[in-house]
Amino acid sequence: MKRIACIGSVTTDILVKPADAIPAPGVLQYVDNVQMLVGGCASNAAMDMAIMGIPSELLCLVGEDNFGNFVKMSASQKGVGIAGVRTRAGVPTTGSVVCIGSTGERSFLYSPGSTSEFTLEDVDDAVLDTCDIVFVAGAMLLTKFDGEPCAKLMKRMQEAGKFTVMDTAWDSEGVWLPKIEAVLPYLDLFMPSYDEAVKLTGEEDPNRIADFFFDKGVKTVIIKLGSKGALICESRTERYELSTYRSVKPVDTTGAGDSFCAGFLSGLSMGWNYRKSGQFANAVGTHCIMAIGANGAISKVDDILAFMEAHQDEVAL
Repeated sequence: MKRIACIGSVTTDILVKPADAIPAPGVLQYVDNVQMLVGGCASNAAMDMAIMGIPSELLCLVGEDNFGNFVKMSASQKGVGIAGVRTRAGVPTTGSVVCIGSTGERSFLYSPGSTSEFTLEDVDDAVLDTCDIVFVAGAMLLTKFDGEPCAKLMKRMQEAGKFTVMDTAWDSEGVWLPKIEAVLPYLDLFMPSYDEAVKLTGEEDPNRIADFFFDKGVKTVIIKLGSKGALICESRTERYELSTYRSVKPVDTTGAGDSFCAGFLSGLSMGWNYRKSGQFANAVGTHCIMAIGANGAISKVDDILAFMEAHQDEVAL
């Protein structure tokens, strides 16, 4: 089984549900649930993998504060390797308030903190030496790492025989492609969500989006299509859509895209082909939306495979 390095964004999330609107100034409004959990693309994926039984390492930056301690404690308790978690004084750990609506959809109030301060020098090469898959998660939030620094790392990882992967986050600055274009030629796999891919390419058709990324040098492309599943493009000519489990009503969609990535890379870690890994990724993403938080309902690989067997009539194989 291959070990996976998850590099990038990490937050401490305060989840509030339901939060369909902000109350007027001075007004107190009851909610059903408030929780503090670790979030962020890299930490979500690493913890999902560890829960499933896939060896993972987290490489990120946190502050010397209670939120940073909470990140390290939570990841370690889940079984994630934290030797690559760097701590820096004077930098607050990234935090967000996740407002979960009655439908399960969410919006964020985000304070960049340590994620925006993460640099190439914070990446622990000794940890990467132990890993076979190198996954940068939360690109476009990594202010000091996006672009050329990330490209330098991924080029070096490809040359070392590692399998290189990247996923993106929403770019609130609106810069989009220039933040990551330098990295694309050094990616064995790129897995953006549809909405983010539209912003990156200016295209709306998933196949034209995939062609855009192939033209930029990416070897394999997956476009996450949310409740519709995913478009898997193993090459320019070999591509197919995999539908997902739409009978499951979302409790909270926080981290669903990260869970898809975790599921797909876990499949590759176990030696599965792209189709089986994609089917498994859809099932892991479905588990994510069954409970509040990014990994509240994630389970062992065998449990997820049993779910897939029980619900095989829902999806086109």
